[in-house]
Amino acid sequence: MIMKGIRTGTLLALPFTALAGATQPLATNSTAICSSPPYDSCAFYPACLEARFHCGPAGYPLHYGLRFCTQFSAQRGQLTPAGQRWMLATMHCLQTALVPLATGAVDMSCEELQETAFDTHAGCYIGSGLCALGVKDWEAIVGIVGVKTLVGSWDAWKETAAAAGDCAEFLAWAEGARVKRALEDL
Repeated sequence: MIMKGIRTGTLLALPFTALAGATQPLATNSTAICSSPPYDSCAFYPACLEARFHCGPAGYPLHYGLRFCTQFSAQRGQLTPAGQRWMLATMHCLQTALVPLATGAVDMSCEELQETAFDTHAGCYIGSGLCALGVKDWEAIVGIVGVKTLVGSWDAWKETAAAAGDCAEFLAWAEGARVKRALEDL
């Protein structure tokens, strides 16, 4: 697959190159990216978190952060304009919340990084306006992320439950929608 002229297999070799969905040019200085992640960019995950923690392809920076950041960027057309604003604000919030880890202010293992990162998810989702979105966006978000991802690990389940619990309308929708049916199929 080609993303703006970059083969995905070369992603780790070119960590400071703009990734799918990035509409603003990236700073060439990784310190700038790591201390102030660019809006509408996924470069923070490989250039900052992975470069510092070396968690590998199954670790949070690449397997979760970069993967879902690029998935949302690539599939933003499924979201309404309000959903796209939510997506961009959430992407930026999630990255900004991890700046102290990326810049070396905090030392931890890859497992601790993953737990800390997951702990930021519900706050960023809700704070960026998840509850104000309509059903069309909720369906698109669940479709992009996938139900198994939402409940596939304890950390993911905790953050999904926290976000749903803070969002009564979302919880009611999820109760009666395909999310419930999909969970039954797990």
